[in-house]
Amino acid sequence: MKSIGGALVLMTAAAGPALGQETDIPLGDERPPEVAILDPMAQDEGRFGVDVGAVAVSQYISRGVAFAEEPSLQPYATIRIDLPELTGGAVTGVNLTFGTWSSLQDGPPGLGQANDGDFPGWYEADLYAGATIQLRDRWNGALTYYRYHSPADSFADYGDLELIVGYDDAGRWEGVPLRGFSLNPALRLAHELDRPGRKDALYVQPSLTPSFGLGAPERELTVSIPLVAGFSDHYYDAIGGGKTDYGFFRTGVAVSMTPFPQAVESLSLSGGVDLWFPNADVASGLDDQELVTRFGVNWSF
Repeated sequence: MKSIGGALVLMTAAAGPALGQETDIPLGDERPPEVAILDPMAQDEGRFGVDVGAVAVSQYISRGVAFAEEPSLQPYATIRIDLPELTGGAVTGVNLTFGTWSSLQDGPPGLGQANDGDFPGWYEADLYAGATIQLRDRWNGALTYYRYHSPADSFADYGDLELIVGYDDAGRWEGVPLRGFSLNPALRLAHELDRPGRKDALYVQPSLTPSFGLGAPERELTVSIPLVAGFSDHYYDAIGGGKTDYGFFRTGVAVSMTPFPQAVESLSLSGGVDLWFPNADVASGLDDQELVTRFGVNWSF
């Protein structure tokens, strides 16, 4: 199941795909979305915050493995609770997050998966909860638990425990002639818990997401280019049998903007193209290259 950073509030096959998103938008790895999870902590906006939104994708791929061949709609909601009383010294932010994420399609998901549960077409419905700490306004760490469920009975329930560490390098690149340029380095570790039919796997995902702004500052378009690789000890099934460590490389381009900054400042739109290069030795359900398009809307309050 997923998820796509700022502060790491929570940061996003055949037997049971449930995997379900580093800037202001999801960047191609469906999980409870990083758009909601990784926004800046915004301590000055009050103790409570809510992110709601949805992303439409042409194909559901996560961690270099196909989960649904059909176009999917992926709505989500995240509640953030800031804990300013725990800050001080090097600790510049602490919060808790709770949320839900779903993936739905019109018809079966494909890839030989079932679609005969109480809610056919509702491929995935996840719950997640986590805690985040920010150090010196730069370093972010988040620990999150995900519980994956399929209302369509496409896979059996299981969980993930995920740790993401990231560094906010904004303002460190004054010599680069791009407004607000940053690399957004991050390392994501996820450990599967009680997934039926196989040994729990450790998933490792290093990433850089170069980002910059274009256009008028009052209506800036943020452009991001993800550079992501996935590795695991037991997650990737080899076509010839056994396991393989390397899963995929992914890049692409993503854009986001606030279309009505004066009237609806908290509404943002996003779009992008993800280009996946899966390991040809992995039974991923993907071609040598896969192109995925996406469009999303997010409202924060």
